[in-house]
Amino acid sequence: MNENYFMGLDGFVWFTGVVENRNDPAKLGRVQVRCLGYHTQDLNDIPSKDLPWAHVMHPVTDPALQGMGNSPSFLLEGTWVVGFFRDANEKQQPLIIGSLPGIPGSTADMTEGFNDPQGQYPSADIDHSGHGLNESDVSRLARGQDAETHELLINRRGTQWKEIPTATRPDVSTVSTNSKAETAGTFDEPNPRNVEKTGGSTGAYPFNHVYESESGHVFEIDDTTGGERLLRQHTSGTFEEIVDTGTKTVKVVGDNYELIAGASNIYVKGNINLTCDGTKREKITGDYILEVGGDFTRKIHKSEQVKIGAGEAGGNLEEEIIGNHGFNISNSVSGAIGSTEKGTAKDCDITIGGKETRTIGGTLDITTADSYTLVSSKDIGFIASNNISMFSVASTSISSGTTMTVKAATNLDIKSEAVGTMTFEGASSVINLSGSGSTITTTQEVTANTIELTTHVHSQGADSRGDSQTNTNAPVA
Repeated sequence: MNENYFMGLDGFVWFTGVVENRNDPAKLGRVQVRCLGYHTQDLNDIPSKDLPWAHVMHPVTDPALQGMGNSPSFLLEGTWVVGFFRDANEKQQPLIIGSLPGIPGSTADMTEGFNDPQGQYPSADIDHSGHGLNESDVSRLARGQDAETHELLINRRGTQWKEIPTATRPDVSTVSTNSKAETAGTFDEPNPRNVEKTGGSTGAYPFNHVYESESGHVFEIDDTTGGERLLRQHTSGTFEEIVDTGTKTVKVVGDNYELIAGASNIYVKGNINLTCDGTKREKITGDYILEVGGDFTRKIHKSEQVKIGAGEAGGNLEEEIIGNHGFNISNSVSGAIGSTEKGTAKDCDITIGGKETRTIGGTLDITTADSYTLVSSKDIGFIASNNISMFSVASTSISSGTTMTVKAATNLDIKSEAVGTMTFEGASSVINLSGSGSTITTTQEVTANTIELTTHVHSQGADSRGDSQTNTNAPVA
């Protein structure tokens, strides 16, 4: 065994060069490098495809073993690198230990070596960042105030969501003296980096550590004193940022999915504002328990539909209100109790401990298929501005435990179309006809033990001799 093949025994040969291909057929993260002093610039002499494949050294935090670790390396065509040859004499086994940022002054020349063969890097303008020539290869986001020229930050400031409305309390002053109607409130998406514009104590060089990918994904670990910050942003604009105050902003420009196999526990010590421009759906297969320590208000701009017992077993609605219950309905109310197709008719039982008052602006109609009973422990009064009508297909019975008074301001008509009986069983019963035209008419006999006619006058005609006679108070026999 030739010990000279052991790395280092035959010398240590450094190189610098430019990556010209990263599409490793073995998928080991290797790149093809054109090395200064060892390879010519002439592509005809040494094409990019003939350059040796260089391994890229990983850090000790990366095992690079059986899928574990970081892979592949993030070296692009056009990247300047530094390393050494493991085979110092043959110089066919380059090993890259790092990359070399610089200040590129021109775009890639695809006709020459030591350039990106695709002509993409360096570029006069990187789409996702605006990065151009004659500036440091370090991300603008890491260069203090230069960050404000980065397309990512420009887009974030230009697409901030402003004046997002929050929910407001309803005005129920028609039924409540404690109504707390509110004007609509709003909130804004926080400013990027927790500063309104350039000049904040954040993102200062060299304390902002930025990882930026070729498509525009960005990670920032900002250690700027007074502006400590974490940012993770997708090239689409979706991002998550934690600023120095501990405030966290999450913005999803597409759809958001969150799936939790176990329990989820959330504690919010302050307020929560939830604004949804579309439809919100909640499905809970178990119990739903809501406890509100203060007031619970709902403001619904259109209709509300509630169905209790939608499952096969049905369900109940049970309410206990310790205080008052007030409601104001602008239009009609319709309902049904126990008349569904799933069962027989059910009862409605209501107990009112105090007074009930109803004011009806139109007609009140009560229809019952069975008996109707009105019971009062005290008085019952019926008052009508017009007529009161009572009709029964069968018998009608009116009974009083003590005195009954029937009084009419004008005419009083009592009529029986069959046999009628009027009975006064009291010893002092009286029928008093005080009107001048009052009449008792019968086509049959009138039977009584005593008939007394008071203030009754009989006119007397002339006697047999033609002399006039004085009127009498009793009939003349």
